[in-house]
Amino acid sequence: MSRIVSVSTALFDGYPMEQAIEEIAASGCRSIEPAYIKGYLDFDEEAFSAASGRDLARRIASAGLAANAVSAHMDLSNPDSARMLRRRIGFAATLGARFLITNSGRRNSRNQIVSLLRAVSAECRAAGIKLALENPGHGSGDLIGNAREGTLLIDELGSPDVGLNYDIGNVFTYSREAKRPEADLCDRTDRIIHCHLKDVASIGNDWTFTAIGDGSIDYKAVWAHLPASLPVTIELPLRLERFGRSEPTRRSSPVSLEHIRLSLSRSLVFVAGLD
Repeated sequence: MSRIVSVSTALFDGYPMEQAIEEIAASGCRSIEPAYIKGYLDFDEEAFSAASGRDLARRIASAGLAANAVSAHMDLSNPDSARMLRRRIGFAATLGARFLITNSGRRNSRNQIVSLLRAVSAECRAAGIKLALENPGHGSGDLIGNAREGTLLIDELGSPDVGLNYDIGNVFTYSREAKRPEADLCDRTDRIIHCHLKDVASIGNDWTFTAIGDGSIDYKAVWAHLPASLPVTIELPLRLERFGRSEPTRRSSPVSLEHIRLSLSRSLVFVAGLD
């Protein structure tokens, strides 16, 4: 089975979703990952309505693309988390996606998060969706900070409908470079069902997001740990700035389309060369 490589619409922050779809189709990639990530993009909960899902599914299909995954991040310990998560499951199913990606939440909300995940497991199965929990790229005290913590959580759940979306760049920045992803992945990869590809360059005291292969991540070393059939998404949050390795902030204006196209092209060529 060949690897599915998708492109995240997070790359096109500041541009309409229709334009992101057109640009991804023009890049030659055939799989798209619609992204709804607070701090990365502007959206509200109405984005996950049934009507919005049907409209987006039509636009994606018309461009000759398929949505293998959807990123719709939320804190699973939120007081309204059950309703929000179920709405996202339905939205992902409408798009025909196989994976719904979200963060989990804070470590001190573990029991509440585990209870919710167990409650929606059967609904995920009925919808044909696998829930993929992602390790964050900033902050502290998260339930899933690295591969080992994620594996422990998935083992506790014991559900075939919930796994990990391992973000390669995030483990590097979340640990403030203390944990290299290739070393982190030695802990176990069997609970990873999807992967985000992100690269960041360490320049002095700053982090700068780059095309895949242009940053500080040793992707060749990382690739040796990933199953050949593991689906991946190229996620390039180029609009974000992390001066002084601080929390991510968005530039006041979108990245130019010229830079976006070049970074996407470089990333696609680099990732194809890894396999």
